Amino acid sequence: MSENTIKRLLVVDDEEGPRQSLNMIFGDDYDVTIATSGEEAIEFSRDRSFHVVVTDIRMRGVSGIDVLREVKRIDPHTEVVVLTAYETLETARQAISLGASEYLKKPFDLDHIQTVVEECFRNYFFKSKQETVIREDVNAAKNNFLEIVSHELNTPMHGILGFLELLEGTQLDEEQSDYVATIRACGVKYFEHVQDILTYAKMSMTESDISRGAFNPATLVLKLIAESEVPESLQVISNIPDDLLELVSGAEQEIRIVVRKLLLNAFKFTTEGHVAVSVRYDPLAGDQARLTFVVADTGEGIQPELLEHGKIFDAFTQGDSSVRRSHEGLGLGLSLCKSIADRLGGTIRVESERGKGSTFTFDCIVDTNFT
Repeated sequence: MSENTIKRLLVVDDEEGPRQSLNMIFGDDYDVTIATSGEEAIEFSRDRSFHVVVTDIRMRGVSGIDVLREVKRIDPHTEVVVLTAYETLETARQAISLGASEYLKKPFDLDHIQTVVEECFRNYFFKSKQETVIREDVNAAKNNFLEIVSHELNTPMHGILGFLELLEGTQLDEEQSDYVATIRACGVKYFEHVQDILTYAKMSMTESDISRGAFNPATLVLKLIAESEVPESLQVISNIPDDLLELVSGAEQEIRIVVRKLLLNAFKFTTEGHVAVSVRYDPLAGDQARLTFVVADTGEGIQPELLEHGKIFDAFTQGDSSVRRSHEGLGLGLSLCKSIADRLGGTIRVESERGKGSTFTFDCIVDTNFT
């Protein structure tokens, strides 16, 4: 614990004498808050966190036991010292079972209570630091595991796709070319499924870093359209306003994943008509703006029960989950989009009508100042 750490102490007693004594003992070295009742103590605890609470047991209204129970609910790390002039073994047992750190009789010994409170402060900072270290170690282990799995799965697939490309450049008859094209298409789909699973796992399991970089929103959309395999029966409409910002700073990679997934879904579930993609920005306070991407299609639409309560964004959810379904996929795409939107502090929402199509809207915050 650093010498400059501000140690926050809450003293709770409905009698003025003990409150004054404790304030006198700890006032010079601690940030002391005084509560004259259990109700007031709970209100203070909800407004700010305390490292240590010293509370009387018997008080008018809310008792010290109730204060102990609520304080530990708000912050399990908070150390609580209970005081009473009417000590009984049963009261002590109840207080300790609820998480009290110490149980002292009134009138308390000044040196003793100072020692107890200081030890409680050390325990608080040790436990909270220990939990942080454990959490960081667990996240590091998860990240390491996902990196190993990603490498072990991606490396052979890169080799397969690479040699297929070389094979396509050799002399093949028409039947062999069809076989190679089929293997390649299956390999690409497998590769994309693996990437979806790994990305979703990383977003769900770890506190992974968000990418940061400068990009042109219009170029991002146009590139994604150009890279997509658009069915010949579909028309793709891009709506990019003339006043769209040419350069912004933000999570380009994550934004690209979301818009690409929305486009792929639109192409997959639309057999005729069009898919329309639009992007706009709205200035916000300071040097920020909200980017909004809209992908609308004239496809089959989404079942109402999947729209209810946002179920369509649940992992491994599909309109048709049978093995004979007409559309392939793991049902991870929209869930991944939702996870990314949440991580970026943005939103993703959908409007759909069966037989008339769906409209997905995704927005996020970007910076407009690069100085």
